[in-house]
Amino acid sequence: MIIEMSDKSFIDKAKDTMGDVTEKASDTMGKMTKFQKQSKLKSGYIERDEFKASNLQKGFFCYNCIYWIDMTGGKCMMVNDKGPDLFGKISDVIAPHGCCSIYTPNFDEINKQKEVLVD
Repeated sequence: MIIEMSDKSFIDKAKDTMGDVTEKASDTMGKMTKFQKQSKLKSGYIERDEFKASNLQKGFFCYNCIYWIDMTGGKCMMVNDKGPDLFGKISDVIAPHGCCSIYTPNFDEINKQKEVLVD
């Protein structure tokens, strides 16, 4: 099939399709920028000192969550790091030994193989 540039209906359809795609993409981006993080209370976040010494790589902890960011001292993409947790503990970080109801496992981190050197 050869498409000629004079075929107005084809060109108009193509423009309409691209317009729809562009509109959907900008709408999605608009929604993402309007997203607000949840408070620690609303997300069910808990931070217990008893878990500090746990193996964070094998448990249901923020350390293993896909939303946790360690580079800035303990932040989460979904939960605000300010305010009290469910037990009333107030801290300005999302602790690696914390956990909340939004927890989504980072299987790359959980299944990471560690090389053990033996002398």
